[in-house]
Amino acid sequence: MIQKNKIKILYTIPNFKTAGSQYVLLSLFKKINKTKFDPYVCVEKYPELIPEVIPLDKRIVFEYTGKVKIDIIRFRKAIKSNNIDIIHSWDYKSNYIEPLVSRFSGVKYLYTKKNNALSKRWFLKSIFSNHIAYNNPEMKKRFFNISFFQNKISFIPHGVDTDIFKPLKKTSRNTFNIGCIGNINTNKNQLFLVKSLLSLPENVVLHLYGNEEKEYRKFLNEYIEKHTLENRVQFHGFIENKRVPKALNTLDLFILPSLNEGLPVSIIEAMACGVPVLSSDSGGGAKYLLNSEYIFDLKNKDELIEKIVNIYYLQQDERNKILKQGVKQIKENHSIKGEVQAYENIYKRIISS
Repeated sequence: MIQKNKIKILYTIPNFKTAGSQYVLLSLFKKINKTKFDPYVCVEKYPELIPEVIPLDKRIVFEYTGKVKIDIIRFRKAIKSNNIDIIHSWDYKSNYIEPLVSRFSGVKYLYTKKNNALSKRWFLKSIFSNHIAYNNPEMKKRFFNISFFQNKISFIPHGVDTDIFKPLKKTSRNTFNIGCIGNINTNKNQLFLVKSLLSLPENVVLHLYGNEEKEYRKFLNEYIEKHTLENRVQFHGFIENKRVPKALNTLDLFILPSLNEGLPVSIIEAMACGVPVLSSDSGGGAKYLLNSEYIFDLKNKDELIEKIVNIYYLQQDERNKILKQGVKQIKENHSIKGEVQAYENIYKRIISS
């Protein structure tokens, strides 16, 4: 099949406030080949937070009413009026209305599986989809291990822009800075890091970046005050993606203590910036990126402390070796260029099928 016109792609995401995939989607929008593809973005909420790089005529706002019939009719009208060819969902919810409407409308549908949720609704979403991308290699066996899915799935790991996420010149300091970048909430489990400070040298300071869940921040504050850790925990709030490399380069160690993750972009970003990384085994993605010596068990607090101390006492030449290996790994396997190209190939394939 010869595609004479540009392929119109509609990226759907709940919003650009809380959705963790917003930066991956934004990179796709910016980097995709505009001579072959014409990208649009659809959000459910907070349209005022859509980044300026997305032109006004490429934005669609669609808020679900919860009434299935009405939502189907309205969503179908939205995609038909914009002559969309492919919908690519970055929605973390098991919303099967999008692929269902796509089937009714003759539009191809692809979604990227990012979390470890499993339900009947997710199964329906997968059945109705033309293709599924997943970013954690363990998901193939966990979610798609039946013959029906074998020809409609692709493993596409996340990538970062290595021209932006790269090592910067380090400044000398008296503190050993550990930190985490991500929403501050129960799943991200920052309390686990705060507790570890009680068993670490006094000059170890924890830096936390991200939007804060109000009740969880209150819970953290109470623990910090109770154990007199106010001078060793710093909250920096939300940080724009363009400022993340600079923030990462102020850290001596990046730690991700999440309860549940797919393939964490934050780990990839830290490695690209030449920062050592420790991570919980939060769903299998960390094992794909890191050797076992850099993964800790959330049921064993002492294991994390031991691994932090090991890195704390590393000689500079040993540290440099780890950093160079991490940077090389990301450049070779997790560049945004490779991720965009992989998706472009899928778009062309499903349009031609």
